[in-house]
Formats: sequence, structure tokens, C-alpha cells
Amino acid sequence: MRIEKNVLVRHVLTEDYREKLLKKIASEKERLNTENEQLQFQYQKQLKESNSRNKSAIESRFTSELNKRRQRIESLNFRESKVKTLPTGSLVTGETVKRFTDVQVGDRWATHRLEDEIIIEDDIVREIRSKGEDGDDSVQH
Repeated sequence: MRIEKNVLVRHVLTEDYREKLLKKIASEKERLNTENEQLQFQYQKQLKESNSRNKSAIESRFTSELNKRRQRIESLNFRESKVKTLPTGSLVTGETVKRFTDVQVGDRWATHRLEDEIIIEDDIVREIRSKGEDGDDSVQH
């Protein structure tokens, strides 16, 4: 039987990767600010075109959308400050990818429950780890 497992991808923070992350964060913040400006414009336009009964619903909807984006920008600001202050060589969590593994009758279940992790440095896979539930490295490839 095949089962699907999540694999955590972590990056070693180098100066190049730090710069790449900061550019990505800045780009995302710019996109969100542009969306907020567009939402403000749409909000003003819909307020002018609506009757008094719909104004509170319109205001509620747009306020909610604007707040979501503002919170995301705050989160990005926090992440940006962390990336700037982390020491070079730190592990930064990237994404989670999926992989499939075969489970056979007679296999030790504990080996399939190990958490897999891929360590990337300068776009090169440096290490593949499998960790037990207690967090200790059980297997290194």
C-alpha cells in the first residue's frame, strides 16, 4: 500500500538566500498595498452608487478585506525583521512537499511515522533527515 507523507523543506540562511527572501517579502507587500488601494477605490465607488440600506453591508465587506491584507502586511513586516536579524547559517522553514512511501505487511510502523526533512543550501540538497517523534535524528541519509 502507498501512503502520502509530508516532507518539510528547510533552507540554510546564506546571504544570497536572505536577499532572495527579502525581495520576495517586499514584492508580496507591494502586491498587497496595491490590492488595498484598488479595494479603497472600489469601496468609494460602490458607496456612491449604493442606497443607504446597502452601505453598512458594503462597508463591512470592504473593511474585512482591507483588514485581512493589513494583517498579512504586518505579518510580512514581522517576518522581514526576523530574516534581517537571523544569523547566517540558521535553518529557515521553506515549504512542505509531499512524497509517497510504500507500506508492506511486516514493516515497522515507527519507521513510517518518522518526519522527513530536506535541508537546502544555495539551491543544493545538502541533507535528508528522518526524525522520530521525540525530535532526535533517527536516520540521516
